[in-house]
Amino acid sequence: MTEGKYYFFDEDSCDLCGVCLSKCPVMGLPVEEAKEEVRRLVEGEEARHVFSKCTGCMTCNLLCPKDCKPYDLILYRLYERYRRDGLPSIARFMVTPTQTPSNVWSLALSEDERETFRLWEEAAEAAERRGVEEVVYPGCVMCFPPYLSHSKLFDSLTIAMRNELCCGEPFYRIGVLDVAEQAARRLEEWFRRIGARKVVFPCLGCYNTIMKIYPERFGVKYDFEGVAFLDLIWDKIESGEVKVKNRLNIKVTVHDNCHSKPFGDKYHDLTRMILEKLGAEIVEMKHNRENASCCGLAAFAIRQDPADVVNVATGVIEEAEETGAEALVVRCGGCLTTLSVASTLSPGRMPVYHIIELVQKAIGEEPQRGSVERAGRIVKLLFEELPKHLANLPERYWVTLQDREER
Repeated sequence: MTEGKYYFFDEDSCDLCGVCLSKCPVMGLPVEEAKEEVRRLVEGEEARHVFSKCTGCMTCNLLCPKDCKPYDLILYRLYERYRRDGLPSIARFMVTPTQTPSNVWSLALSEDERETFRLWEEAAEAAERRGVEEVVYPGCVMCFPPYLSHSKLFDSLTIAMRNELCCGEPFYRIGVLDVAEQAARRLEEWFRRIGARKVVFPCLGCYNTIMKIYPERFGVKYDFEGVAFLDLIWDKIESGEVKVKNRLNIKVTVHDNCHSKPFGDKYHDLTRMILEKLGAEIVEMKHNRENASCCGLAAFAIRQDPADVVNVATGVIEEAEETGAEALVVRCGGCLTTLSVASTLSPGRMPVYHIIELVQKAIGEEPQRGSVERAGRIVKLLFEELPKHLANLPERYWVTLQDREER
C-alpha cells in the first residue's frame, strides 16, 4: 500500500473496477485496459495512458462508484514526479498566474487592468490595517480578466487581492501539493488576520479549492461564510435588486468548468437558470455538466506542454460551434481567457462570454469585453516568448512560497 502525507486516494476501497477511466470523457479506455491502468497507478508503475491523455477535468472522481478519488491518485503520482524531477522552466511562464513578472498572464495585462489590480492590492493592505468583515476574494483567475469587476454587481463590495495571496489552485492541479498546502495555510492566517466573516468568490475554482478541497485534504479551517458569486447574482435578480432591462434573445451554449463538478448539478443548473432569466436560449454541447471537458489550462499539468492547452481549448471551441449557438458562455476567468485565445485561432471565431458580461448586458451596462484584445496579446506573447522558454526546457526548478514572493 502506498503511504504518504498527500496520498488521499482510498486504496483500501478500490477494487480496480476501472470505471473511472473507462467512462472518462477524454480517455474512454476499454474496461480491461482501464482496470490495468488503475492497477499500474495504484502500484506506482509507469502508466500507459493517463500521462499522455488525461486533461485533469476531475470527472473520474465523480465516476468512481466507491468514491475512492482517482483524481487524487493521479495528483499524487504527479507529486512524486515533481519531487523527483521538479518542473520545467516553461511552467514559470504558463502556470503561475500572478507570481512572476515574466508570466504570460501578467505580461498580457493592459494598463487599465494593472490599475484595477493595484486598487485590489491597496484594499488588501487597508484590510490588514483596519480589518474587513465582508470581502470579495478574486483569486488568480479573476486577475486574468479584472475588468469583470467594473460593474454595479460589485457595488458596496470590497475586493482585496495581492500576488502572494493566490489560493494555490494552479499548484494543486499540477501536483505541487506541498506548496498548495502552504498557500492554504497562509490564506487561513490572512483571512483570520483581517477578521473576515463573509468571503465572496467570483471564481468557482477558488471557492471549491478553499471551501472543499483544502479543508478535506489538508484539514485547514476557514472561519468565515463562503459565498459563490453565482449565488449572489441569482439572489440579486430574484430579489429585484438587479433588474433585467434588456432581454438577450441569443442562443448560447455553456462550458461547465472543472471546479463546478464537485457541487453536483447546483452550479450547472444555476448557470442555466440565470441565462434563461436573462432571455437566452440554451443548447447543450456534447460534453456538458459532469462530463464537460477541461478548458485546456489543467491539461498543461500532465505533460507540461503548451500545445496541450491550445489543442484541448480548440476542441472545446469546435464542439461549441457544432451546437449552432451564437456564443459560448463560461463562469471562470481562466476558461474565459483560454477559450478566447482558442477562439482567436479558430476560423469560426466564436465569441466567448463570461456570465457576468451577459448579466451586465441584460441590466443595461456595456461590458468591456477585454478578453478579445487580451487573447490577441496572449497569442502574440506565445509566438514571441515560447521559443525562448522551450529552448530552456531541460532546466528544472522546485517551487517555494519564498520564490513566489520574491518574484
